[in-house]
Amino acid sequence: MTNYHISEKAMFQEVENESVILDLESGKYFTLDDVGTRMLQLFRNESDTHKVATMITKEYEVDSEQAHADLIGLLEKMVAHGLASKDEQ
Repeated sequence: MTNYHISEKAMFQEVENESVILDLESGKYFTLDDVGTRMLQLFRNESDTHKVATMITKEYEVDSEQAHADLIGLLEKMVAHGLASKDEQ
């Protein structure tokens, strides 16, 4: 099982229907659409990716496997940019 953790250097700010993630060390920022924003909102409160995917399926017209794949994709992009980390258990 892989556990993801949002970095302390990643500042998350919601702006209307999207959000911005700012890397406090580099000054680079990334934007998320409304679905990505919702995924991160839920993930920050519940770090179990399967539970977050289940919650997403209740809010959006997407199946659980696709929601989970999209969430993992988002988290992996954040890891690649140093905005999250992961550990394998």
